Amino acid sequence: MKKLVSIWLVFLMLAPPARAGQVSAINVEGNRRIDSGMVRNIIPLKPGSEITPRSLNGALQSLYSSGFFSDVGIEDRGGVLVVRLAENPVIGEVAFEGNESIKDEDFAKAVSTRSRGIFSAAAIGRDVEAIKAMYKQLGHFKALVEAKVIERGEGRRDVVFEISEGSKGYVRRIEIVGNESFSASELKEVITSREYAWWKFLETGDAYHMERIVYDADVLRAFYFGHGFLDYETVSYGAKMNDALDGFYVRFEFKEGPRYKTGAVSVRSEIPDIDISRLEKEVLLRSGRWYNNDLATKTSAGMVDKLGSEGFAFVSVDIERKPDRAAGTVDVAFVVRDSNRAFVSRIDVRNNTRTYENIIRRNLAFAEQDIFDSSSLARSKQKLMALGYFSNVGISTRPVPGALDKVNVDVVVDEQSTGELTMSAGWSSVNKGFVEFGVKENNFMGKGQTLGFSSTFSGLQNIFSLTFTEPYMFDRDLMGGADVFYSRSKTASTYGYNIDTVGATFRMGWSYTDNLYHRVRFSVQNDRYVNVDGALPAEYRVGMSDSNIYKLGQTVTYQDQVVDYVNDTRTGYSLSMSNEYAGFGGDRSFLRNSLALRQYFSFWDGEWQFAVSADAGAIRALADTQLSQSYKYALGADSLRGFEYKGVAARNKYWRIYPYPYGGLWEVNGSFQLNFPIFIPRKYKISGYVFYDWGKVGPPDIETPDILSSMKMRTSVGYGIGWNSPMGVINFSWAKALTYEEYDEKQRFLFSIGQSF
Repeated sequence: MKKLVSIWLVFLMLAPPARAGQVSAINVEGNRRIDSGMVRNIIPLKPGSEITPRSLNGALQSLYSSGFFSDVGIEDRGGVLVVRLAENPVIGEVAFEGNESIKDEDFAKAVSTRSRGIFSAAAIGRDVEAIKAMYKQLGHFKALVEAKVIERGEGRRDVVFEISEGSKGYVRRIEIVGNESFSASELKEVITSREYAWWKFLETGDAYHMERIVYDADVLRAFYFGHGFLDYETVSYGAKMNDALDGFYVRFEFKEGPRYKTGAVSVRSEIPDIDISRLEKEVLLRSGRWYNNDLATKTSAGMVDKLGSEGFAFVSVDIERKPDRAAGTVDVAFVVRDSNRAFVSRIDVRNNTRTYENIIRRNLAFAEQDIFDSSSLARSKQKLMALGYFSNVGISTRPVPGALDKVNVDVVVDEQSTGELTMSAGWSSVNKGFVEFGVKENNFMGKGQTLGFSSTFSGLQNIFSLTFTEPYMFDRDLMGGADVFYSRSKTASTYGYNIDTVGATFRMGWSYTDNLYHRVRFSVQNDRYVNVDGALPAEYRVGMSDSNIYKLGQTVTYQDQVVDYVNDTRTGYSLSMSNEYAGFGGDRSFLRNSLALRQYFSFWDGEWQFAVSADAGAIRALADTQLSQSYKYALGADSLRGFEYKGVAARNKYWRIYPYPYGGLWEVNGSFQLNFPIFIPRKYKISGYVFYDWGKVGPPDIETPDILSSMKMRTSVGYGIGWNSPMGVINFSWAKALTYEEYDEKQRFLFSIGQSF
């Protein structure tokens, strides 16, 4: 049939010119599902148009290009055009058979063949290739895909994609040749490809994929360049099938070249009216130290941001390097130049086999047709890495051929496991014996949602919680979520009472800028006091009655941090302020305010980190509410190492008989901590630290001469080991209290889970 149409088109083009007539009417024949009016809209000819071989040829091409018809013909009957059609069949059902590694819904997002769509053999062929590409991403490079068409009559056809996944191709061995300054094991941690081992069931980079190997070759070059090896040269890279290893053998070969130290560093501008002295403060490179290209790039980006805030919108800060091989130094100049305005033409996202593309795109600091800003690339990478969905993210630009004012942006992600299964048992100096179980998915169904359940059984309390978070409600930058929780404290032997609490929290949040966040929440909870010791002093039992509490709270956070995901350190600061009001007809009415500050400094190639923290909180009862001890402040354990949980608080003067802590109406506390590597491979995320903690608790709101309360600042020093494990941050610390009161409860050793500094 296509051959007949081609002959017809050639005949129209070669036929001698005929006297042009005019279209008086257009009649459509053969259409069953497609309306005649729609057909008339497709063709460019209208009543009154001239009829020529060229115009008829254009009408035929328009009908074929629509994809609705398998055969078309047009006949001129004295000005009346008769359009004869044979419609393409309609697709009935679309099915996928033989797939185990990829779900049907994931295929449905990737293919264009849809139920109730128009049948197109060409589109089905493209879908077959798209499915094969999805399997290649997972390492099934021998996957076979065949599309079968089933006739159903009445112009309907079902399409079945029959899949034979085949065995998965693993990277069995990675060889690195030419490395002298770094060990092969160190470089294997830098690249995204991984060697297969049966026990590495959470690894995603052990499947063979040539695109990942090409990407890793660039990663190695960037790593060496970033560490001052400016003459680094890639010799070769690739992979080959190794029958003996039953998988792929990957090889990277390169020449390191000499390593350069930073020589003279200068800043100059080709644009007048720019204060160079202000830009010099942004320079992170230091003469005499090994050249670090990452610091040079950060310096350039910082200068662009600085100039942008001063009104210089279209500038670039180029990095000029002049290496002196004999001296082993490189002079670096940061040059401010006018930048031609460029637009983002297209964004290509690759390697995301699980995460929806729109999840990735909405975390980019730019969109298609936006004005290109090089500093937005680094911000975008930080945002994507912060999601926790990817082990690595690469963002690069490509020029658009023939368009100097346009760039294409490639976003290449390396996905990692986002599910967490927590099962642990042990002993903690805070909670004594404990058993924990939790299930959490941080990228639920690839949509960026978080769904989790956790439970804890310990010597102090039992906790159950179910949580759900949607980061983009209504497809807008609006976070929403809900939590349901139940807890039972078991502190009767220690503090003279237990509390059963059940409740729910509804959360919503949004961002004003990339750094400023706002969160609001509404909570409903019921507190029930049980096993209250009748021998407790009367003033201690104030407020211990069952109650319903309704709370409305908010938290505003400003955060300006850069995270080093390789060394698990960060640089920058965060400041948050929280307010919480309880009332709305409940049994308790109070106002709570808190403030938290975190400041981080990283140095020595980002492997060391000095951290400063400070926290403050205050609570005030409203409407004659009597606050129980559980709502007041006390310090100790994670909040002030060197002291027991609630070890710093006011106490009864007969504290040896009644050791119960009286909470205060306010508190301030903080810490200075130095984190450093302890010669364990970085991938295990284990580090050592030393610290100095300080804190003070305000007096209780009880007036009686039997209470001992001190405003003395408590301090402590110590050291420890921290492990950023899949179940949370695990800390082992040893501390010594420096300043304290006699009645404070001290503690030398602390083992805790969940604290992160």
